[in-house]
Amino acid sequence: MSIREVKKELNGMDKAEIIKLVSEIYKKVPAAKTYLDIFATGEIKQLADKYKKEIEKYIYPNGRNMQLRETEARKIIRTVQKMKITELNVELELHYVSCCLEIIEDFGYYDNGYYVALEKMFYNASSGINELGMEEKYEESIIRIINKASEFGIELSY
Repeated sequence: MSIREVKKELNGMDKAEIIKLVSEIYKKVPAAKTYLDIFATGEIKQLADKYKKEIEKYIYPNGRNMQLRETEARKIIRTVQKMKITELNVELELHYVSCCLEIIEDFGYYDNGYYVALEKMFYNASSGINELGMEEKYEESIIRIINKASEFGIELSY
């Protein structure tokens, strides 16, 4: 069904039917619940913390072979980006970059693709910060990340 057809159906419903439909979606679709919670409260901290833990689970090495699974962490971020909640995206992207820098520091990890992904994530976060006009809020984090990255020869600029 296309969005046009959905809108047509919704326009044919009365307010009580729409409320019932949204309530059912809220109960049965976890992503919709998350989106509606943020829509209603504007609060992203609890959700950001939840996703940050998931990201850490994938970024930090696992098992005897110290296997990195940062691609899984990027999948989480891409999924969240679809919600179009820029501040949440920025929080997760900066967290991803910070965690990756810790891996580089702790394990001396070098992989060109890893560095490129880290840089892209940083610049996505930078764009989001500019879009929101929240430069002051994130200034300390940005400076810390840039300084840490430069220790490993990664040139990030804001």
